[in-house]
Amino acid sequence: MRIAIMHRRLRGGGTEADLRQLATSLARRGHEVHVFCARSDARLPGVQLRHVPVLAAGRLVRVLSFALAAPRMVGRERWDVVIGFGRTPRQDVVRCGGGTHRTYLRRMEAAGLRRAARGPYHRAILWLERRQYGPAGHRRVLAVSRRVRDEIVADYGVAPERIAVVYNGVDTERFHPANRARLGAATRRTLGVPDGARVCIAIGSGFRRKGFDLLLRLWREAPPRDTVLVVVGDDERLGAYRRTAGTSVVLTGARDDVESLLAAADVACVPSRQEAFGNVVLEACAAGLPVVTSRLAGAAELLDGALAALVVDDPEDLDALAAALTHALGPEGAELGRAARLRAESLPWATHVDRVEAFLGEVARAS
Repeated sequence: MRIAIMHRRLRGGGTEADLRQLATSLARRGHEVHVFCARSDARLPGVQLRHVPVLAAGRLVRVLSFALAAPRMVGRERWDVVIGFGRTPRQDVVRCGGGTHRTYLRRMEAAGLRRAARGPYHRAILWLERRQYGPAGHRRVLAVSRRVRDEIVADYGVAPERIAVVYNGVDTERFHPANRARLGAATRRTLGVPDGARVCIAIGSGFRRKGFDLLLRLWREAPPRDTVLVVVGDDERLGAYRRTAGTSVVLTGARDDVESLLAAADVACVPSRQEAFGNVVLEACAAGLPVVTSRLAGAAELLDGALAALVVDDPEDLDALAAALTHALGPEGAELGRAARLRAESLPWATHVDRVEAFLGEVARAS
């Protein structure tokens, strides 16, 4: 297939990391893959990067200029399938890896973290969402979880049968329990974790959306015994916490050695207020860690059996969050870690690519 992918950014985690992996995987399988982006200075083996010029102004102008320019550039050529990774008004497939912006704003407002009055940037994103999920904006939607599917149906009235749910996969070799013996001790020393202390790791961007402020509040008010909280991410809001964090909290900033950080941990925690999927949940499972998360994270749909006890219904409920962490750090922790690894092994990255490839083929044949 000749495939066009549109997304303004290539660098970063989450959606951007998914795009890079998927594009290179499809190219490796013999497809001709072109990625249309505003900055084409990355290197993706086998993938043709196509620069989309955008106006060098604030984020609102950058988003809108890309949203208008990218589909025009793509439309000058013939493709078997065109994929938009978000915030482009027309494509064959909308790949939704972040949930709807409408639901995000609603949840942040409910938590008292955003005012109901929305500025021009958020109004523009909502306008783009209405376009991409409207009848002329797509033929099919690819969602990373049932939660995302349900948001799109509820917020924009897209028929459920037009939405395919394909869970993300994970690199089960990069993220492996064997890393604990190989990398764990050295990483703990680098982080300054005292001997004998346990580590709860929280990794990601989007400080309040991920609920990391809730974890920091828990560690101020009633931290789990002998446990250091390590928060990994780059967010300006962490500056205020750095000034007040005690010895039981480590704030590292952004890091790209996620496998080393997970190898140093005893439990991972992602108490998200809104999360379409949450790759780190699956990465932590692959590393053999029990994962405490909220039901508002799409990846929580995968935590069944004994792992379901670590999913809290409401991330604002600090008592429930503390109880789940205590359970994960207790005598059953090793057994929960083994169950997590088995769950991750059922979702290898290659299987994810198989499913996406089959879906794209179906869309291309129907055109």
